[in-house]
Amino acid sequence: MKDFNPYMSSIDTDFFKDLCLRHGELRRYKRNEFLLREGEVGPFFGYIASGVVRYTCTNRTEGKAYNVGFSFAGEFLADYPACLYHMKSEVNMQTITPCDIHICPAAFLSQEFDKDKESQRRARTAAEQLFFQSYSRYLDFFRHTPEERYLLLLKRCPQILQMVPLKEIASYLRITPVHMSRIRHRQSFGGKE
Repeated sequence: MKDFNPYMSSIDTDFFKDLCLRHGELRRYKRNEFLLREGEVGPFFGYIASGVVRYTCTNRTEGKAYNVGFSFAGEFLADYPACLYHMKSEVNMQTITPCDIHICPAAFLSQEFDKDKESQRRARTAAEQLFFQSYSRYLDFFRHTPEERYLLLLKRCPQILQMVPLKEIASYLRITPVHMSRIRHRQSFGGKE
């Protein structure tokens, strides 16, 4: 689903996909299986051949996990800082459907990035695009109401409702499933209750 992660259209996806297919190992994951948990070191990245992966982080006060992103078939997955710098992950990566993923050790990515200026440009571009997407999402929490965020998400990628459960979308929008239900109800009646 190319419209959910718009940074993908600005990076050389063939480069990353080729690395995963050449140096990665195809792994099959069941629904709800963790690829990485908060606090673990995750020096890998991957290409998703099929399925959907969610990224969550835990609110330590509430002890509740919130969705902070999704990756879909034809896209990549990584906790980018943990991957590149062998740091402890600040997110969980968990499948929400059965998945086939080509998992590649981060060492191959680091080697490629060190090869030449073109590879360094690819690394910089990927980091910049991930930053721009994260920054925009952060600002959206301040410039849009939950209902506006929901409508913008549906406009950007209407097929998400068929691929991701509503409770997962609600968590991503940082609203409760009940609030999500109210928004959907209001929308189905043209904004009237």
